[in-house]
Order: sequence, then C-alpha cells, then structure tokens
Amino acid sequence: MSLYSGGGKRLAKSRGGKRLCAQKRRRAPRVLGLLVLCAALLTGGALCWQRMVPSGAPDSSGSDTNALPEQSPPTQELSEELPAEAPDDDTFLLSFAGDCTLGVEHTSWGKSGTFPAVVGTDYAYPFAGVRDLFIQDDFTFVNLEGALTDYNVPVEKEYRFRGPPAYGQILLEGGIDAVTLANNHSGDYGKTGLADTRQVLSDLGIAAGGDKETFLYTTDRGLTIGVYTAYHIGKAEVRQAVEDLRAQGAQIIIAAFHMGTEGSYSPTAWQKEICRYAAECGAHIVYNSHPHVLQPMERWGESVILYSMGNFCFGGNRNPSDKDTAVVQIAVQLREDGTAEVADVTAVPCRVSSRSDRNDYQPTPYEADSKEAARVQSKLDGSFRPPVVQTPEQTPGQGTGQTAEAVPVAAQAGAAAETA
Repeated sequence: MSLYSGGGKRLAKSRGGKRLCAQKRRRAPRVLGLLVLCAALLTGGALCWQRMVPSGAPDSSGSDTNALPEQSPPTQELSEELPAEAPDDDTFLLSFAGDCTLGVEHTSWGKSGTFPAVVGTDYAYPFAGVRDLFIQDDFTFVNLEGALTDYNVPVEKEYRFRGPPAYGQILLEGGIDAVTLANNHSGDYGKTGLADTRQVLSDLGIAAGGDKETFLYTTDRGLTIGVYTAYHIGKAEVRQAVEDLRAQGAQIIIAAFHMGTEGSYSPTAWQKEICRYAAECGAHIVYNSHPHVLQPMERWGESVILYSMGNFCFGGNRNPSDKDTAVVQIAVQLREDGTAEVADVTAVPCRVSSRSDRNDYQPTPYEADSKEAARVQSKLDGSFRPPVVQTPEQTPGQGTGQTAEAVPVAAQAGAAAETA
C-alpha cells in the first residue's frame, strides 16, 4: 500500500476537541512531523503495500478493488525554514493497535515480572516506544482487555485480568482516544468492575463501547467517526448499527469485533463472512481482536479489514511465544460532499516488548528492513507460514509408527505464563 503523504503522522493546527493531557494537545510543527517520519522509516520499520491481500471482491466494472491506489508520496526537502502549517484539511489519520491488558491475572498479583511489578506508577512507560505515532494522528483505537478497578472479586473463569483505576492514565499518556470493551475480559470482575472501568475512561475523556454498542467521536479538526463494538455478533445488528451511525452523521464508520481462533494466523470462515458483511453494509474500517497474533488485512470493496491486530501492550502474558505486533495507520479523505473514503494504509511493524527474551510491556517498533519487520509484513499480507514443532507424543516410532500433525508454534501458549 502506498505511503500516506503525511508520512504516517497527521499534523493539525488544533486538537482542542480531544480531552487529553496538555502534552497531546501541543501539536508539532511540520518540521517535527518530517523528522518523526524519518525516524519511523529508519527505526520503526514502517511498511507500505501497493496491494493488499487479494480478496476476490471486484467492483461493478470488473476491476480489482483489492489494490489500494498506487501513489507515490510527494517529496519535500527537509528545511528548518518550513512553516509550521497543517497539510490538507480534508485528510485525517487514524491509528489502530491490538490487545491492551493493563494489569495482571488475578492469581499473579504481587509476583515479579508482571505488568504492575514492571510498570509501577510510571504511566508514561508502556506506550513510550510508540507514543509519537499516537500523539500526532487524529484518532487512536485499541482493544482494552481487562478491568480497571479496585474491586478484587473476580468471576469464576480461567483467566481474570485487572489493573488499578490509576492505570487509565496509561492510555491518556499514550495518546489513546477510544477503546472497545466488547471482549471476553471486560467483565472479569463482574458488573462492578465493568462499571468502574467505564467510569475511569469517562473521567479521562476516552471514548468506549461495550458489547453491541455504538458511539460517535469527533476529532479536533472535525471528522465525525462512528464506532460499533460487538462481542456477540449478528448480521442484522451489524447492518442496523451501521445504518444508525450513518444517520447520526458519521463520516467514517468503524466496526470493531472480537472473535476468531487464538493462536491462528488465518481468520476463520465466520470472521471473513461477518467482517466482509460489515464492509458491504458500509463500515469503512473493520477491526477485529481475540486471536492474540497478527492475521492478514485486506481491501474489501472500498473498505479495509484488519482480521487481527494481535497483542499490543499486553499484561496477560509475561513471555508470549509470538511477540510480533503492528500499528496500522489509515488515512481517510473527505470528499466534496462531506462523506469520506479510505485512502492510504501504512503499517509500522512492532514487538510487544522492547526486548526479545521476555515481555517488558513496552511495544516498540522493529528496525527498518529487519527480518522481524519482514515477518510482520508477511503476517499482514497473508504469506506467513508458521514454523511447526513436534511434541513428544507426536514423535514417530512410538507405538503406531505414525507421525501426528505438527503444531504451529504460536498455538502453544507460553507454558508458564498467563494467556487470555
């Protein structure tokens, strides 16, 4: 996909509409934006595709709609004399990242190496490696998987994730504007925990949607974004939600789901069916979480589908076997009639940790042109083939002499770590 001409960083004259800390309100001038672009290209491994994964959805003319417009970004010399002005006012940048669990599993409180033990009260720490990506866009969206509450009586289930209410500040410090709570962990501490989480987010001015909910978010520069979030998903409800958001004035519509197979690098048949259906109903961007690993993204008609963004700032596992993740930034363009369309898409390959041997809960971009960045690209374009290993019971020559099917590495959850 072609690189967004703003270099993956949207600069604007004002962000007064965002209820964020003063640090995020202060917008960088064009010079700083170009410097950040250079840094992203040199150290962040920003990936751009001229063509997304084929989806087989031709337009009415029979042409291939899976290819994003092949455009070359305009070049401009870096000069300290460039004016601190905003690019075209009709282009906006939206960022998407994966699962954020800002806490720890119930039975692991007080243990070393957990999210609270590493992060402590340094609320700027978790998103420090990617904050520049998020504070200079128009909208940043993640999946918040777990409760933010002091209530410590969990529901009866295998994994229960919780962080203190103060950890909502991590989202604010990191530049997160909106989250989905439509997942299988927002209710880990019952109605009390969920209500507390909603209150934390509301107090911080962070938009949130739960199961089968919609909300509108207007960016500082006036783009109205409509978001539908769902964990229990039905086609009739998807269509109705998209129609309602459009009627309420949403210029860009996001459908955010939570489904799929954990550890699988390929979307299920149901994932494809419902995500493509949402796109056909009019959702410009379809976002999905739950598999905990990256899955392909594709162009479906005029929409973009992110089948799985994987883990991101993830306190649910101290050492996940697959640490690859990404920030996907989607530029949208306003038309003359006030509606909007998806333009360019850029992915910044990242690791969930700043180090490779364990999870330190600080997502960090990979080096450009590294094998790790290429691996992330392969997961997003659908060409990745996971390595396989044989467990002892799958070793040939034991009893039957037959070899059982090998198991993908990512399907093996970190043995000693919590998983979601």
